[in-house]
Amino acid sequence: MLTLSPVLAQQWEVGANLSGSGYMGDINPSNPIYFKSFAGGINLKYNFNPTWGVKAGANFLELTGSDRDFSSQLQQNRNLNFRNHVLEVSAVAEFNFFKFIANRKDNRYTPYLFAGVAGIMHNPFVTFSTGEKYYLRDLYLENDLFDRSYKPSRYAVAIPFGAGFKYNISGPWTLGAEIGYRTALTDHIDNVSGNYTTLIYSDLPASTRARIDEATWLFLADKSNNLEENAGKMRGNGQPLDGYMTAGVTVTYTFISRKCYWW
Repeated sequence: MLTLSPVLAQQWEVGANLSGSGYMGDINPSNPIYFKSFAGGINLKYNFNPTWGVKAGANFLELTGSDRDFSSQLQQNRNLNFRNHVLEVSAVAEFNFFKFIANRKDNRYTPYLFAGVAGIMHNPFVTFSTGEKYYLRDLYLENDLFDRSYKPSRYAVAIPFGAGFKYNISGPWTLGAEIGYRTALTDHIDNVSGNYTTLIYSDLPASTRARIDEATWLFLADKSNNLEENAGKMRGNGQPLDGYMTAGVTVTYTFISRKCYWW
């Protein structure tokens, strides 16, 4: 007598990731392997079938960049740097090249692609060796094209996309390697975008002047100590969008239930 075994339902999975993080923008315009810090996150995925799924994720990334890392004389003279802590919430679609079913010998590995949309919250800053920390967007260090007192938003949309490879090591557990890039729909991840400010210290809001003295503000506005001559001139590289990337490992747990399922 022939007995049909039920297929294991595997619609839901949870995962975590740990990766190196990098940034591209006005300070790093051309190096796609400029990884300077770390990132991590968690995700929840719903599988429509062994090929397609959708994944919601939350990631925390540290991004950093410094003109001193590059040989360009312009950047050496400009001498800007930043750090940024980015909170990212994303929704992406994932496509497996091969059918992937955890705990099944014949379908236990696959390369995959993903793409989607994300919302980010960020606030670039610098920290001096003496311990002082200054959030750059609050200091009005640049002029926008139409607004001398422009203050960038902490919030932006990003477009994540990338590729990976995953392998089901045992039962519900799967390990993977993944590389991804996010095009941020903002040019202010590094707080370098427009022109050197034409403001003077007394033009700043009283709340800003209460947080920073004039000498420090002038230093952050133009580290070449030449703000009087550079005021109004281009400070960024003219590109409209910044971006950031990750490369690292993933671990996933699939919820496997024994019931009839159309896979």
